[in-house]
Amino acid sequence: MHFVLVHGWGFHAGIFADLFPHLQGAEVTLIDLGFVGGGPKGASDWPDDAVAVGHSLGLLWLLEQAFGRYKGLVSIQGFDCFSCHVAPSRLAALKRGIEREPGGTLKAFWRSCGAAGFALPEALNAKRLDEGLDWLMTWDARKAREALTCPVLALASRDDVIVPPSMSEAIWGEEIVWSPDGGHVLPLRHPEWCARHVLEFAHALPS
Repeated sequence: MHFVLVHGWGFHAGIFADLFPHLQGAEVTLIDLGFVGGGPKGASDWPDDAVAVGHSLGLLWLLEQAFGRYKGLVSIQGFDCFSCHVAPSRLAALKRGIEREPGGTLKAFWRSCGAAGFALPEALNAKRLDEGLDWLMTWDARKAREALTCPVLALASRDDVIVPPSMSEAIWGEEIVWSPDGGHVLPLRHPEWCARHVLEFAHALPS
């Protein structure tokens, strides 16, 4: 069994670090989107029969940049279009913050996610973070999600303020596995819970 894991905006692949030990020795490929340094080394390719797991923007990236290169897709607090559900002013404010004070902006973002102090300010790649905000503002993968032929699992948190329950329900409908808490960082706060659901989903896929 092989998993490809893609982190969200403002993080690196270390957000999955506590999840690894619970994947029962499965092979794992990490994708590093370059927003924050200091995380595990990322790769650029993976087997087509992998199960893809995207956290937040990582799910949108999988739909936009790797459509169909997986036999199953897991969304952990992910979405197919961020700008369809969030006011443009919110992303514009983040862009101004990244330009003026990236360290303070990410510190506040991590705190709102439930991951205060995730990395040091010097680890931030402001240019790449700004590019990631452009993805959030412009990428719309709703048609790609609707065209999926592989099974999909959606995990979400009831206390997520970045991707609130109403947004998750609008995207994924009633087929969501809910955690009562975990903020916007379920892989950090509840890694064993995430891994258990990911493994159950993967084992149920057709061979």
